[in-house]
Amino acid sequence: MKRRVALVGMYGGYFGERNPGCFLILEAALRALGRRLPDASFDIYSEDAIGRFHGLRSELVHGRELRYFSSQWGQTLLETSLMGYDALVLGGDIILAPPPAPSVFLLDSPAFLASPGPPVFYNAAHSALSREEIVDGFHTERLRGLCERADYVGVRTEYVRDALRELGCADKVAFCPDPTLSLDLTEVLRGVEVPRLRREKKILGLSVMAHFIEGIVDAIAADATLLREYDVWVYPYSRQYNHIEGVLRIQQKYGDRFHYIERYQDPLATFALMAQFDASINDTYHGTIAALLAGIPFLVIDREDAARSRSRNLLRLFSWEDRIVTARRHGLTDPADDALLLGDALVEHWREPLQRLRERPRGDPPDLGPVRAIIDAHFDRIAHGIAASTSLTNTTARTRARPA
Repeated sequence: MKRRVALVGMYGGYFGERNPGCFLILEAALRALGRRLPDASFDIYSEDAIGRFHGLRSELVHGRELRYFSSQWGQTLLETSLMGYDALVLGGDIILAPPPAPSVFLLDSPAFLASPGPPVFYNAAHSALSREEIVDGFHTERLRGLCERADYVGVRTEYVRDALRELGCADKVAFCPDPTLSLDLTEVLRGVEVPRLRREKKILGLSVMAHFIEGIVDAIAADATLLREYDVWVYPYSRQYNHIEGVLRIQQKYGDRFHYIERYQDPLATFALMAQFDASINDTYHGTIAALLAGIPFLVIDREDAARSRSRNLLRLFSWEDRIVTARRHGLTDPADDALLLGDALVEHWREPLQRLRERPRGDPPDLGPVRAIIDAHFDRIAHGIAASTSLTNTTARTRARPA
C-alpha cells in the first residue's frame, strides 16, 4: 500500500500571503523526500496563523496544492485528518513556539500525544525562543512533550538543538542547516517567467522594510562611485513584511533616480527576479539564501539578536559574518528607538558595508558540500523513519480519520 505523508508547515506564508522563503522550504522538502520515497504520496498543509476559519481552504501555488488551516483549527485537524496518515513531517520554519495556542506544531492534543501513531518528524524547524525560555519557560513542558512524542526533531540552529537536548531525548534532536541550501536554483526556476530588468549597468536589488529603507537609500544616493557602477532596483520581496511600502516610500522621495518593481511576484518568480541581480541588499533570511545560492554578492540587514539570529547562524557556516549589517549598529532600528542614527551619521555608517559590497564579484556560491551532506543525512533519517514505521497498525485511527 502506498504510504501517505502529510507535510505540515507555514508553506503558504505566516498568514497565507505566499511568502517566497516558506514556499522554497516546501520545494526542498518535496524534492528531497520524493526522491527517497518514490512510492509515497504527499499532501501539503499550511497554517494561516492569523486566519479565522474552520476546515480547510485550498490554493494552487506553482502547481502545488496547499491546504490552509487556521491556528484555531489546528488541534481538530491534528486529531482527525492528520491522524489518518502514515507519517507527519512538520516544520521548516519558526514553528517551535510561541505560536498561537493551541498549536498543531507543538502537538497540543492529549489524544495525539497519547497515540502510538502516526510517527512525527520535524524538518529543520526553528524557534524564536531563547535558550533560557526553552529550558525553563512558559513553553518548556510543551516542547518536552513534542520531543518525547516525535521520532526525530531536526532543527535549524545549533542553539535550539542544544537547548532541546537539555529537555531529554537528546538522541532524537539534531541540527540541520536550512533545507533550501540543498536546492539547485537553476533547476527550480526553470520555466518561471518574470519581467526582464532593463540593464545599462550592473543591477543592485534592494528590498527591505519601510522603516529601514530610507536610511539605506540615502546612503546609496550619497555614494557616487556605487551609482556609477549600478542601477538600483527597489522591489517588494515579501508581503509578510509589507515591502511594497518601502518601494513606494523611495519612489515618492527619489522618483526616477532609481528603478522600481511595483507589485509582488509569486514565490518562485521572486527568486527568478533576484537571479538577474549583480548585488543584493535584503533584510530576510531566505532572500539571503537565494543570493547565496545564485552567487550574488549581498548584504543582509539582521533584525535579530546575535544568539538567535538565523542569518548569523547560517553565514557562520561559511565564515561570511562580514556580510551581515546589524540593524541597531547601523541605525536601522524602529524610529521610536532612541539609538536611531540620522542624516550624515547614518550615511557614514553605511560607507564601509557598501564598499565591501562593490568589491565582491558575482560568482559561484560557496562550497556547499559539507552543508549539503548534513542536509542529506537529515532527509535520509526522515525517509528511513517513514519507511521503517508501520502506522498501518494504527487501524483504528486510519479507519476513523481518512485524510481530507
